Amino acid sequence: MSSSPMVKAPFLSKPASWLFQKSHGEKLFVAALAIYIFSYLPALAAYRDAESVMILVFLWLVFVAGRKTGLRSRVLHDPLFLTCVAMLVFLILARLWYTYSLPPGIDPEIRETRYFLKPIMAFLVALGLGVIARPYRWALMFLSILGLAVYLLTTVGTHYWSNALAGRRTDFGIHNAQHTAMFFGAALIGIVCFMARTVNASSSRWRLATMPAVVLTFAVVAFGFTATETRAAWLGLFMAGTIGLVTTASLMWISRKKIYKERTSKAIVVLALLLMFGTLLAGLNTSERFKDPFNHQTLTLEQYFAIPDYNSDPRTSRGVRLLSWRVALEWLKERPLVGWGPGSAEDLIDHSDFFSDWFKKNFGHMHDSFVESLVANGLLGSAIQLAMIIWLGVATFIAHRKGRMPDDVFVFALSFFGFWVAINLFESYILYTTGHYINAVVGGFIYSFYLQSHDEDVNQ
Repeated sequence: MSSSPMVKAPFLSKPASWLFQKSHGEKLFVAALAIYIFSYLPALAAYRDAESVMILVFLWLVFVAGRKTGLRSRVLHDPLFLTCVAMLVFLILARLWYTYSLPPGIDPEIRETRYFLKPIMAFLVALGLGVIARPYRWALMFLSILGLAVYLLTTVGTHYWSNALAGRRTDFGIHNAQHTAMFFGAALIGIVCFMARTVNASSSRWRLATMPAVVLTFAVVAFGFTATETRAAWLGLFMAGTIGLVTTASLMWISRKKIYKERTSKAIVVLALLLMFGTLLAGLNTSERFKDPFNHQTLTLEQYFAIPDYNSDPRTSRGVRLLSWRVALEWLKERPLVGWGPGSAEDLIDHSDFFSDWFKKNFGHMHDSFVESLVANGLLGSAIQLAMIIWLGVATFIAHRKGRMPDDVFVFALSFFGFWVAINLFESYILYTTGHYINAVVGGFIYSFYLQSHDEDVNQ
């Protein structure tokens, strides 16, 4: 168990001379990483270019210059990297098998095959934040919330805000409301977990200005999250809150010898923000917003098994997901080991008698990342992905136990995991760049504490 305090080190105060000691390749990687983290929402083209640059520079740093620096050995022995390589090998071999075994009309897509390789970006982000640019880790992560702020201030039209204030469901232009809720939900968890660190990192001169900024950011993000009216996101936030409270209580009990005053001041900050959140939601008639998405959404086993065997035409989000998942189980039974190939779900739906023409016209995926993986990659490919998830969890506990991960990051990691699992049960974020971005940045940030050296400051 880590004995490190939750908040200690400065947030952004790092020596500027550090970067100038790095090689040109490392500087380029750090620059691309900064653009990658910041630009997804405000400048998508820059985000894509930065991703390509990160991959190319990573290959140079590891496989060309890495022998002298020791980076090659570090990367090639990392479990997450090796699991990503295993996924690459599986996808190549599986695609060769699909060529000879799939029936006519089922054609896996190269683009969606690449989507299942995106976890490598979490490793690249972790390598940047935990090794190459470790002293700038918190500054680089700050760019993620800054990118969201720039997007909301410069790109989102006033009609989105007007709709939200009027009580209508709003997506703020981020694909759809579910994806917007994912962004706001992740930001909300981060703000709650790191608000004490952010305030305490400020000098005494700026602390009075920092606190209102944190509260304002919290209020805007909370309002945006509420305006999405997304059931899965509310469930995810409930999961995150429950896990976060239990983890925090456990850490406080284990570290109960700490100064009482320090704990009390943190509790006051959290209580103030929660009270402000409650006041905000009450003023926006949030009780109605919250209840409406859940009305008429009860589900029984009888309803599940009573779905017609063919030509079904569900018109509710519950019915769409229920029918998709039921049919997906039948597809999995036909090809259990390697599945039907990434991107094949749309072809399977089009060729299926289970779905109506309306359903085929409007839906082309499973609305569940885990079911999506089973249909696309079967039990073998999904087992590799599951191994990635399990290892990230194990690495989180290892990093915290060895004192590399601060308590607030540990709480954030477990809370976010609950949120991420819950929302992926109801949407195929695995197929969208929104999900790739959140997975890479948040997952990479968490894993970076495992990658950093033993002798480095836990709070950096």
